[in-house]
This record gives sequence, C-alpha cells and structure tokens, in this order.
Amino acid sequence: MPIYPTPEENSNGYTSAASVLPQPAGFDVPLPAGQNPEPQEEQPSVWGAAFRQNNLLAGMFRPSKQFENQDGYNPYTDKNELHGYEQWGSAFADSRSPEETAWIKQQIDDENEDRRVLSDAGGEGVLASIAAGVVDPVTVASMFIPGAQGGAVARIASQVAIGAAGTALSEVGLNNQQITRTWGESASHVAAGALLSGVFASAGAALSPAVRTAATREVADALDNVRITSPVDAAAESLPNGGSVGAARISEATLEDLTPAGGAVSKVARKAGSYLTPITRLIESPSLNSRRTALELAENNFTLEGNLRGIETPVAAETRVRGWRREEAAVVVTNKQAWTKYKADGGDLSFASFREEVGNAMRSGDVHSNPVVQEAAQAMRQVVNKVKVAQQKLGLLPGDDELKAIGQTSYFPRVYKVGKIVNERDQFRKMLVDWWSRGEKTMSREEAEITADATINKIVGAKIPQDFANVFTVKSAGSTKGRTLSVPDNLMKDYLESDANYVLQRHIREAAAEVELTKTFGTKTLEKQLKDIQDEYDALMRAKPAEQSSLAKARDNDIRDITALRDRLVGTYGMPDDPSSFFVRAGAFLRSANFVTKLGGMTVSSIPDLARGVMVNGFGNIARGYGALITKSPAFLAARAEQKKMAVGLETILHSRARAMGDLVDSSSRTTALEAGMERVTDVFGKLTLMGHFDDMNKSVNGLITSDGILSGAFPAKRLAKLGINENMASRIQAEFRAHGENIDGWHIGNFEKWGDQHVAGVFQAAVLKDVSNTVITPGIGDTPLWASTPLGKTVFQFKTFATSSYNRGTLGGLQEGTAQFYYGTAFQIGLGSLTYALKQAANGKEVDWSPQKLVLEGLDRSGILGPLMEYNNMAEKASGGMVGLGAILGTGTQSRYASRGFIGSALGPTFGLLDTITDVTAGVLNGDAGDRVLHNVRTLLPGNNLFWIAPLINQVDPGIR
Repeated sequence: MPIYPTPEENSNGYTSAASVLPQPAGFDVPLPAGQNPEPQEEQPSVWGAAFRQNNLLAGMFRPSKQFENQDGYNPYTDKNELHGYEQWGSAFADSRSPEETAWIKQQIDDENEDRRVLSDAGGEGVLASIAAGVVDPVTVASMFIPGAQGGAVARIASQVAIGAAGTALSEVGLNNQQITRTWGESASHVAAGALLSGVFASAGAALSPAVRTAATREVADALDNVRITSPVDAAAESLPNGGSVGAARISEATLEDLTPAGGAVSKVARKAGSYLTPITRLIESPSLNSRRTALELAENNFTLEGNLRGIETPVAAETRVRGWRREEAAVVVTNKQAWTKYKADGGDLSFASFREEVGNAMRSGDVHSNPVVQEAAQAMRQVVNKVKVAQQKLGLLPGDDELKAIGQTSYFPRVYKVGKIVNERDQFRKMLVDWWSRGEKTMSREEAEITADATINKIVGAKIPQDFANVFTVKSAGSTKGRTLSVPDNLMKDYLESDANYVLQRHIREAAAEVELTKTFGTKTLEKQLKDIQDEYDALMRAKPAEQSSLAKARDNDIRDITALRDRLVGTYGMPDDPSSFFVRAGAFLRSANFVTKLGGMTVSSIPDLARGVMVNGFGNIARGYGALITKSPAFLAARAEQKKMAVGLETILHSRARAMGDLVDSSSRTTALEAGMERVTDVFGKLTLMGHFDDMNKSVNGLITSDGILSGAFPAKRLAKLGINENMASRIQAEFRAHGENIDGWHIGNFEKWGDQHVAGVFQAAVLKDVSNTVITPGIGDTPLWASTPLGKTVFQFKTFATSSYNRGTLGGLQEGTAQFYYGTAFQIGLGSLTYALKQAANGKEVDWSPQKLVLEGLDRSGILGPLMEYNNMAEKASGGMVGLGAILGTGTQSRYASRGFIGSALGPTFGLLDTITDVTAGVLNGDAGDRVLHNVRTLLPGNNLFWIAPLINQVDPGIR
C-alpha cells in the first residue's frame, strides 16, 4: 500500500482534519517554558461549617489532642497570653501547656470562622444549618419516640415536649463540643425547636398518613417532571349527556349541607375567625336562611358538607359584581388610547382635561368638535348603555323618556361636585329657582324655593352617586304625588363632574352592586330574605323555648351581619349621615397619604403570595403555569386575553387589589381640588409600586390553571361544587368546550364568547374569577370586622385588611380541605416570608438576623398564614417594649414590620402614627432642633419615599438610616 505525504494545506485551501487537532500533551511531551499557575485557593465549605456547628457527629469524629503538661504553667499569668480571647477565658482553665492553649485558640478561631461563613452565605447558610440539624442523631432518634395518644391537643403538646427535649439534648452535646456556643443560644434553639414541633404537629394532627405520603410523592414527581402532560378529559367522558336529571340545588340544601366541612382543627380555627368577620359568623348560624343568604351574598372559600355530595355553592352576588370590572377597565383603556392618539395628532390638553371633554361630549349626544374626543365618547357609549339597560330592566333607573325629561340630551350619569354646591349653595339654589319659576315656569317662585332647598339637601346627603338619579323627583308644596323636574345638564355644568373616568368608574361599581343584588334576591334591599330569617328564628324559638335567649341574640347578629354585607357591597355601610363633613374627608385624605408614604415596598412584601398557588394548585401545576408564562407560550397569551374578558388580571389597569389592601374606599364625590389631587397621586403611586404587574402575573398564572382544570375535567367534583359547578353544569361546560374550545400546548382554552349557552359561560367565568380571588387573596365584603367600616375603624384598621382576609380565604379554606399541597405550600409561604424579611432588611441597610427562630417568626408574620394573631402579637410586643410576645420568648425582639413604628402608630393605626410624626417634625422645626431624627421623619412624609426601587438610594443619604 503506497504512502503519500500529507501537506499541511492543500492547494485548494482545505486544511485536513488531522492538522487542526491539538498537539498531544503528556509525560513525554515537553511543556512550554513559562511560570506554573498559582494553585487555586480552597474556599470554605458552607455545608461543612453547618455540620460542624449544628450536628453532633461532626464533633464526635474530630480527633482529640494529647499535650505534655508543663510544670507551673498558668494561662492567666501573662495578660498577653489570652489577648483577644478574653470572652472565652473560662475555656482555658484546664490548659496545662502553651501548646494546649494554642490549640484551644485555634478551635475558637475555627468556630468563629464557621459562624462567619454561614452568616455570609445567607439563605444557603440557613438551609445548610437546618439540614444539618435535621440529620443530627438526637433529632433522628426523637422521630421514633411515640407521642401521646388521644385528642389533637394532647398529641400536639407531646410533640412540643419531645421537640424541646430532643433539641435540649442536642444542645447539651454541642455545648460540650464547642467553646463559642453559649447557653443563651442553646435556650433560644430549644424554644425554637418546641415552636416548630408544635407547628408541624398541628399540621400533622390534620394530616392522615396517606396525605403525608402524597405530599412527598407530589413534590418529588413535580421536581422530576416539570413538563407534566395535560390532564385527560376523563370527567367529561364519565358524565351522561346533560348531567344528572335531579341535580341537588342550593335551595334544597339542608342545614347540614351548608355546614363547613373539616376536622377539629379547622373548626377551632373557624370559631376564632367568627369573633372577627361576618361571613365566618354567618356560616355557623343556626338559621338555614341566614347561611344560604350569606353564601348568595358574599364571596367565600368554604368547603361545605354539601359540596362533598355534589351540591354546588351558589355564585355570590359579590363575585358577579367583580365581573363588571371588565366594563370599568374598558373605560380606562379606551380613554388612555384615545388621549394617546389625540396627543399624536398634536393636541395640547392634559389627560385630565381630555377626559373632561369626553364627559362633556357624552352629555351632548356624543358630539364634539374634536374627532378623537367624539370617537372616544361614542366608544364608551356602548359601556354606558350596557349598564343603563341592565338597570332599567330591573327598575333601578328611569326609562329613556324620563331621563330626557330631567334635562339630559344623552344619558351620562350625574355626579355632583358636592363641595362646590355646599360652598356656593346660594348661587346653586338661585339657579334652580330661576329655572323652575322663570325658565320652564313650572311653579311659583315660592314653591320653587322650597323645592330647591329639598333638592339640595338630597344632593348633599346622598351617600353614593346612584342616589343622584332621583334627586329631582320631588313632591311640590300642596301636592300628594311626586313628579320629576327638569334641569338641563348644560345649566348645571359647573356643578357636575365631567371626568369620564371618574364618573363612569364609580357609576359602574355602584350600579353593578344594585343590579346583582336585585338579580339574586329580587330586590336590592333583601326584604324577603330578612323576613324569612326572622320567621325561621321565630319557629326555632317556639320549638326550643329553653334556648330563646341565645336564639334571639343569634337572630339579631344574623340580621345585622346580612344587612352589613349588603350595604358593604353597595358601598354605604358605616357611612356617616354627613359624608361631606370635614372629619370624614380628613380621615379619607390621611389614609390616602398613608398609602403613598408607607406602601412603597408592598410588592416586595407580597412575595409570599406566590406560595398561595402552590397551596391551592400544587407544585407541579404552578411550575407548569409559570413555565408557560416565562416561555410566552401561545396558550398563556390566549388564556391571558380570555381572562381579561372574565375580569381576571385587570390590576395593572384598575389596581383594585392594592387599593383594597391599602383600605382606600372610593368616595362618592370629590369635595375639594386638594382631595381630587390626592386621588390622582394615589393612582400614580399605585402604578409606581409595580404591584399591579405583580398581581396580574400571579392571577394570570393561577387563572390559566383554574380554567384548564375546569375545562379538562381534572378538578375533583368537590372543588367544582365549591366554585358553583355541579355535575350537570360540569357536563354542559365540557360540551361547550368540545364544540368551541381548543387545546394549545396541553392547555385547555375555552373561547367562551363563542359558546352557544351563555348562561353556562357565565357560570364558568364566575368560577374562575372566584377561584383566582381566593388563591391570590383579594379582600371581600365578608373578610373584615364590621367596625372596620366606620370612619374611625377605617383609620385604625388601615393596612390590616390583608391579615383577616388571608385568614378567612387562605388559612380556613386550606385547613378545611386538608390537602398535602396546602401544608407543604404553607411551609413554602413561611420560607418566602423569611426571604421577604431578609430582602427588606438588606434594602434598609439593616443587619439580617439569620437565627432559625427569627426567620420562622418573621416568616409566619409576613406570610399572613396566622392572620390577625400575629398582629395581636406584634402590638403586644410594641406596647410592652418587647417584654411580652413571641419575640420576647425566643429572644428575637420585635418583628421587623413593627420595628420602625411608634407605640401610637402600632396601637391606633398609621394615621395616628402619621399625626405623631407631623407633631414631632413641627416641634423640632419650631425648637430649632432639626437633627437626624427629624430629618428622617421629614423623609417618611414624602410620597413615594419608600418605593422599593428608589428607597435604597434615599437610604444612603438618610441620616436616620445611616
């Protein structure tokens, strides 16, 4: 075989493969001349440090040293011998040679280095320390110690004792091994061990072995296979066409059917909640009518005994009212888009002035000299007509002829500038009198003066804009019959709100409540339902004469709570007789000031909300949902568009959840320019917090999962029934999906607007909306104490709405279901709460306490899982100067959320804290004492001063932080 030479490069420019391979390097190949690289320095091991600090095994295998004694040696003779080690001076008492002293010093240095490594490692250090403690031999052994038998309390108490004893034994051993470990630290660890044992034992009391096994398996499967395949449409195939003929209805449900499901733990938790919120009281009522009315009225997250048997929870009027937010969002988006086009065409009006021009056009037959303004008015006419027709069908609004009779060229809801009318009462009164006596000549001047006074009193005393619809329906002097008087809009133009956003948003919210109440109960007053409750209690008292006293009290409580929920939905509960009084308006203004000066970090504080999806939908579904979001899956984009039509994920536009958690209730009228300006500031501030984007992301992912679970048939019948879908309705929904829906990337997209049965589409939309509101906790009318709706209560209770809402919708609902995902989701939520604490501390330039007991307490506090219980604890700690409360017991101090608050602000709410701060600043300025504290307080009064993306920069120059 001939051998040919291989050139380095062929004439065609091709280089052979053999020529581009690297030259061999080995023992027989000389290395190029140069300097050998420095050996890589070994980095300290976080996990090694964690095990040396928290696991007995690490010390057991540490080799012991033998030293020769030196006669007459005393480590304390030479003061320089222990310089820098005085804190651990007692550790050298048995040293008998300089070598042994040096060895003890080295051990102290090594232990301090381990502590430094764990502290610098942050979250990894905490995780490693927990893991090392879990596999400590004493901890492992304690797992096999049987607890007490009997009731849940006995079992939980025994586990607390076992946890405390096991931690104590481990701490004794670690104290003997480590020089730097103090008995104070050990005492804190023992307390934390007891607390954690109690937490997990409480959960364990509600978990069966099967559920605990399912939890482990579910997490493992989800981690191993994040790309889980879509559920098979098995439920739809198993149902007969049309569902069961005699499907049980809520009207046929018994008292037992409407009793919340769950074991002893959930019952105790629910009883605790009943002392606070009306919905938890009503669901425990002895009256069947009270329970049914409450369920039809207020959105809730209860799993009922009837749900287990296929009886659906009715769709609450509150949920349907939330659905009207899509019309509200349409108003905001339409105006914004129109103004953008107007500016592009060279327009010079501000956005606020542009909205007023749109409102004026809507009063004038949707006609305007500017084509863009006219186009916007015509586009919003569709929304106004939808609301108007819904009201007119139910008799809640006069017909078109009567609306024209009161002086409207085209219908645009009248919202009066109450403050201007109060300040210019004489001028407004003269205008009315002149028109009725001279213009229309419908009455004498004397009669017109009397009628004008009555009309003005109606306007000033109206609690919501809906009351304005009938202010001109009056009884003239000497007449027994009312009549409608005409006053043209253009005559009162200066006394009417014209901002299209302001007027229509409030009109939609308040009209929606009246419409849905009337649809659900026949009248917006619930007159029949209240009478049925009264009659039922009368029958109960006749049947149980020995319980008349308790039943009478329960009756009064039920009627009070039902009427309160009704009025909260409409927006009038707790409203004073004079809503335009100075003190009422001042309170609302100061609450808005609190919102823009104190909630800049609300988005960071909401990080634990991400765990709610895990608690409700499981780790696998959430991982899959966020995967669709991150990859911008076509399925996610399609579902997102459909959800907006369901009123899910409109927070970026409306900021309704942020406003609810900030306890900002929209007033019926803006009285002064200052108040109108503050409303605009709160709107801009809400956008700057980015809370709307965060909420929309979270709601969209969970809405995608909920829609998919309903349409695919993956959700169990119990969950569907809780969402208002019985067996028959589930079959009808899936039939509509098969006809009009589609499957994209394994996700079921309904396309509900194409469904032939729009009643079925409505039930489907309401189910998704309710589930998302419960998953991403969105406060509702039944979630706060009644006293919190009074003017003073709103002030004191501000920023505490989320605590009670989380307890009602998250904790109580989860304990009832008792699923594995609720419990491991709770652990995840506590972990995210700890993370939020660390992020907040770091952003404020404060030291993070990485001790386990501090992280657990902070996690519990910020997760909201214990609801108002942690609020009570925090107030007790603040009031006692840290001497009373969990922080005092565990030695962790006051919780970080309350650390910067004064006693007044902690006990009486942020408004009183704000007044205290203003007083302090004023006194400092007047006394010429503008020190660091005063300058820091001035900073806290500035809107947006603690926005999470700007606060770290301000902290650098804030003398109070530095």
